[in-house]
Amino acid sequence: MLTDHHTHLRPDDDPLDEEALSIETIVPHVAAAMDRGLSHVAITEHIYRFRIAKPAWAHPYWDTQTQWDIDAYWDALSEAKAAGFPILIGIECDWLPSGQEVLVDALRGRPWDLILGSIHWVDEGAVDYDLYSAFKEIDPDALWRGYVDRYTRAALSGQFDVMTHADLPKSFGPLPSTETLDWAFDRIADALEEAGCCVEISTAGLRKAAQEIYPGPSLLERFCVRGVPVVLSSDAHEPENVGFAFDQAVQAALDAGYSEVMEIKGRDRRAVPIG
Repeated sequence: MLTDHHTHLRPDDDPLDEEALSIETIVPHVAAAMDRGLSHVAITEHIYRFRIAKPAWAHPYWDTQTQWDIDAYWDALSEAKAAGFPILIGIECDWLPSGQEVLVDALRGRPWDLILGSIHWVDEGAVDYDLYSAFKEIDPDALWRGYVDRYTRAALSGQFDVMTHADLPKSFGPLPSTETLDWAFDRIADALEEAGCCVEISTAGLRKAAQEIYPGPSLLERFCVRGVPVVLSSDAHEPENVGFAFDQAVQAALDAGYSEVMEIKGRDRRAVPIG
C-alpha cells in the first residue's frame, strides 16, 4: 500500500486555528486516503505558518503568515496518531540563504516522521505565488539559475528527508532556454544523488498551469538513472485531493524506470514495490 507524503489541512492563507487542528478536520483527510487505498497520509504544514519561524526572514509575506502555534499543531497530530489514525506527522520546511538556523532550531526535539525541504523563493520573489512573483523581476534563465542554486544547497544540507516539487517554477512563469533547463535538471539530479535524499513525485502539477507531474519525464528519468529514491505526494490542501491521481504518479515512476517507491516513517524509509 502507498502513502501520501505531502498534504496540508487547509489552503495556505487559511488559519491554522483550533478548528483547523481539530479531529473534525483531520478525519476527512484520513478518510480520503483510505478511500484511495493508501496506508497513511502525512500532514506536512509549512513551517512559515508558525510563530517560531518568524525570526528567520524579514519578508512581508513571511511576517503575515507566521501567526500560529507549532505546539498546538504537534499536539493535535500526536493525539490523532495516538488514537489510531494512520497519519504521519511532518512539516514542510523552506531552505533560506540566511536565517536557516532559526528553522533548524524550530524543528529540534520532536520525533517527526518526515521533514520536507522546499524552495519557494528566489531573492525576494516567489516562484509559485503571484502576489510576490519573482517572474516580474527576474528573467526566466536567471530565475531558474537562482532556484537551482537554492534547491541543490537545500538537498545537500542533510536537513531534509524529501525534497519537494523539483521543477516547481514551470507552473508559474515562462520556461528558460533549453540549455538552461538541461543544466538545471542535471544539477538538481546530481545534487540529490550526492545527498542520498528522496525526491517526491507530486501530482500537484496536474492541478497547475503546467498540467504535468512534478518532476516532468525528463527530470524524473535523470533521477532514476542516478538512483535517486522517490516518494509519492499530492500536496493536497483539501481532503478531496489527498492521493490525487496516484495512478498517474505510479505510471510516471514506471515509465522513468523505477520499480519501487519509498515510504518514510520515523525519518526512516522502506521500499514499496510498484507495478
